Amino acid sequence: MCDPDRAGRGSYQPGARKTADYIAHRFKKLGLEVIRQHLYRNADNVIGIFRGGDEAVVVSAHYDHLGVQAGVVYPGADDNASGAAVLLALARDAVARSYARTILFVAFGAEEAGLVGSRYYITHPAWPLAKTAGVINFDMVGRNFFESGADKPATVGVIGLEANVKLAAAARAAAKRAHMSVVAAPAKLVRMFGFAYRTDDWWFRGRIPVAVHFSTGFHPDYHKPTDTVDKLVPSQLAGVAHTAAGLLRYMARAKVSAGD
Repeated sequence: MCDPDRAGRGSYQPGARKTADYIAHRFKKLGLEVIRQHLYRNADNVIGIFRGGDEAVVVSAHYDHLGVQAGVVYPGADDNASGAAVLLALARDAVARSYARTILFVAFGAEEAGLVGSRYYITHPAWPLAKTAGVINFDMVGRNFFESGADKPATVGVIGLEANVKLAAAARAAAKRAHMSVVAAPAKLVRMFGFAYRTDDWWFRGRIPVAVHFSTGFHPDYHKPTDTVDKLVPSQLAGVAHTAAGLLRYMARAKVSAGD
């Protein structure tokens, strides 16, 4: 995601197009049905469909960042190459399994331009929203939890688990297997502090039954050229991926456990 050739994946810059091409290629290699929704200039939504039943679960992350600004590259390693990497990891895990629900892996474009990709998806869904049971979204999941404050390793913030008790229990069980701790926050609390409109799952809330968001929170490198790959914490990425994969197996109604 942070290949120098992609120059920070600016929402409408050529690096975004190269990144969308890369994600589409990865989806195709996994055997997913690929759909691209063109947004504007170099920005696309890239969707990989793993078919199960009539109902679906969306797994999403935005792949764009700030790109090149005044000649300076903003790599966006945590924001949001980290989330896109977890998205691809979950897709790779899913194709080895069988599910009662269809899974749509959606890499949103132009999030940094104002949630453009997710807004477009809501009005042009690749699967009917009436048959979409939930969304799991990732945005900034590669650093210690709230690094500039709590700085907690093996911890992830999860918004939206208040939807029902069984959902929360499934998330916590998956986190326990991944040796992770979950800090849960209700969507209404996030909205009260003015953060509800800052990531793609916002468009799904109130439109589908469940909207879950994973993040390890802010840090001093947010939206700066210093958000580089060397500052990511591999154990955090792995822990988030394993936790989310377990939750996805619950939400998509996995038919087989494959030894989990």
